[in-house]
Amino acid sequence: MSIDSYNSDFLTVMARMGARPDSESPNKGTLTIGTGLTSHGHVRVAPLMLLADMVVGMQLESLVEDWTFTTDFSFRRGTTFEGNVVHAESRVLRHGKRMFIEEVNYFNEDGKEVGCSQITFLRTPLREGETKPDIRGIRKQMALSEIPPLTESVDDVAGIAVQDASTGRVIVHPDESVRRPGGFVQGAIMTLIGEVSAQIFAEEHYQVPCIITGLDARYLIGGRTGPLTTSAKWVGDPKGGSIKVELSDEGHDALSCTFLVHVEPLKTE
Repeated sequence: MSIDSYNSDFLTVMARMGARPDSESPNKGTLTIGTGLTSHGHVRVAPLMLLADMVVGMQLESLVEDWTFTTDFSFRRGTTFEGNVVHAESRVLRHGKRMFIEEVNYFNEDGKEVGCSQITFLRTPLREGETKPDIRGIRKQMALSEIPPLTESVDDVAGIAVQDASTGRVIVHPDESVRRPGGFVQGAIMTLIGEVSAQIFAEEHYQVPCIITGLDARYLIGGRTGPLTTSAKWVGDPKGGSIKVELSDEGHDALSCTFLVHVEPLKTE
């Protein structure tokens, strides 16, 4: 089946990243790693964020009557993600009246833990007259969907353009393919923009390929208008590999996200 045969709802960049909820277990999901989701042979953080966001978010949407929105995401890479599939399983850390915090562990096809993330959601009441969609039906539909994996770079598909690697400046003019319902750019895309900014900034300094081993994201306000732009700077000595990235929505003159990222230069033979 050609990609043109699919419903447009399933052709967003997020849908094509290959993250799918488990049809039976609400706290589980899988990510199929296509070549378009990797950088220097390592899976990017953004698809793993999407997997955590999907597993936990869809479960919460089934449990509470209100909307839930992602506010924070932290990730640590434990080891190399080998194979073509990553499995995720979440567990509750805290469910309060307005805030929900869960941990998501990632496993390879052999069941070895390869990474860990923690994600926070904030409960927001529905507006008067507003209704939520059938989340359980959407989960089942997504779990059974077979969408061709990305073969082209997810950076390119998302429209990320590098303007100045020395300052970590990238720019995105968001179109509908990177937005969630309501018009805001989806959190995984915001994560991808911050991730790319940190990586190009580090590689410009080190002059070797780099991998993101840790990332902490704070989603302050959703990107809506654009262009979305970034800036990066070292936190302390560059040898420590710690970078701060700020992502702004220039159309709203607002700081949308902040990231604290840890990078490691890849060993070259």
